Amino acid sequence: MLDASGRQRRFGRHAGGVATIFGLMVGGAMAGPPQDMGEAATDFVEAEGYQRFASEEVPELLRERLPPEQRESARPFERAGPWTVPILLLEGHEGLAEPARYRMQAGFEWMEGSPPGRMQDVHFVQIDRFEPPYENTNDGDAGGAREGVSWRMVMSPIQGFPGHVVAASRRSLDASAIEQARCLEQACTDPEPLGDRVTDWRDNGEELWDFVPPSLPSTPEGTPAPAALLGSLLDTRPGQLEARESVGFAEPFAEAVVEVGLEEPGGVEVLLRDGDLMDHELEAIWQRLSVGPDAQVRTAWAVDRRPPPPWLDEDDAPDATPGDAGKDAGKDAGKDARDAEYGKGGQPAGVLQGSWRAALVEGDVPLAYFSVFHGRGETRAQGDFLMGNARGPGLDGASGDLDAVELAADGDRVELVWNPTPDQQESYHLELERLNADTWEGRFHAARYPHEHAVRMTRRGD
Repeated sequence: MLDASGRQRRFGRHAGGVATIFGLMVGGAMAGPPQDMGEAATDFVEAEGYQRFASEEVPELLRERLPPEQRESARPFERAGPWTVPILLLEGHEGLAEPARYRMQAGFEWMEGSPPGRMQDVHFVQIDRFEPPYENTNDGDAGGAREGVSWRMVMSPIQGFPGHVVAASRRSLDASAIEQARCLEQACTDPEPLGDRVTDWRDNGEELWDFVPPSLPSTPEGTPAPAALLGSLLDTRPGQLEARESVGFAEPFAEAVVEVGLEEPGGVEVLLRDGDLMDHELEAIWQRLSVGPDAQVRTAWAVDRRPPPPWLDEDDAPDATPGDAGKDAGKDAGKDARDAEYGKGGQPAGVLQGSWRAALVEGDVPLAYFSVFHGRGETRAQGDFLMGNARGPGLDGASGDLDAVELAADGDRVELVWNPTPDQQESYHLELERLNADTWEGRFHAARYPHEHAVRMTRRGD
């Protein structure tokens, strides 16, 4: 969606901290992302060929596509999130289409909003719709031209509306753009359903996650609602889509394809690939939801695995994609996928595992003590802190959970983030480089503290 050339790739979600100290670059130059949401929204929606759409028209178009009971409620948009609004807005302006294929590509960021200093989610979404040629044209000839339209929109939560549209734009797709478009690496113009070709699916009974179908939402016309089905699929998965550290600013990492009436009239199928996962084993998680005209719900899942990272010992490398040995491995496959994404019990200890003491280099005054839980090969860890007296007697003894522990891919640099104060806008940062297995050195700084201090972190004995 946005070309990453010249864009800064982020190591962490904390404003500039890790990216600056580690010197992460793209294209050989450090070029920062837009400084505010307005600039970012303008850059995204005013891509070549797109015409700005009047934001004040958006609420009424969305309202027209809501089910009657939701449309008349006091807060009609409270369930309209960043995955449902794009389809609703496109349908509200362009009308319904069946058969049709929708492609949605999404990138999320965490940016400073209003008031200054307050961070909030910003969603960058492009949605395209492709319609097959009409079977008969007005002059009686079989065939006809394909139709395609593309929308771009930037959304951010506001006052109970999770999919509030900050800016939007529209573009009619010409024949060349339609023919070149790819949906989950397949031709978007393919008249046949894509589901069975994009990956090797596993039946949802193999327990990757417990999908409990909601009461099936319908459009005002009474047919299954593509937008709400996509939203409900995401709402029931373990963990939500969030900003990714491995992609450039506003670049897409998740792609959904929604097919309406391609398998059978009145049916809807949703295919979702959540990629660029912040995990050293899993590259992507796939989900599939199909609803037939009989309202029967069918679900499936799949995972894409990464090759073992260079620092992982051969004996610790994960096996091939689970279940290759046969159908009986299904339940183990679901457990492996959950463990790989959400933490694996019994995993060999990583370089940060254990107890640590961080102290100012000058005077060896203790700043904080940390207990860190870190699996080998993981780039993230968890832990807790106990404050020392380097920041004064008022914080001495304060304790709590670490907000983040982010390890660079080479394993030699780390950032720890925590907040021992009652001020929710405060955050403490340690940015360190490894000297040896038991010693790290770097700097300490805080969001509301203007000074930096050299810090040494050493492993504590049992």
